[in-house]
Amino acid sequence: MLNFKIEKDGEKWHSFCPELKGCHSFGDTPEEALNNLKNAVQLYIEDEIEQQSFQDIVESDKKLSHA
Repeated sequence: MLNFKIEKDGEKWHSFCPELKGCHSFGDTPEEALNNLKNAVQLYIEDEIEQQSFQDIVESDKKLSHA
């Protein structure tokens, strides 16, 4: 389960997901900050999946080249 946190930060609202290192966003309103964070989380997860798929391919190639 992922937690979304929203805090006032000066004139803006800061949103972040503590479980996803570096996944932060901002907005002019709490709603905008939340929507921006949802997009950021989606991109973060998509990137992690892509990186894992790439890593799996690299590991497979290493195993094949050592066989």
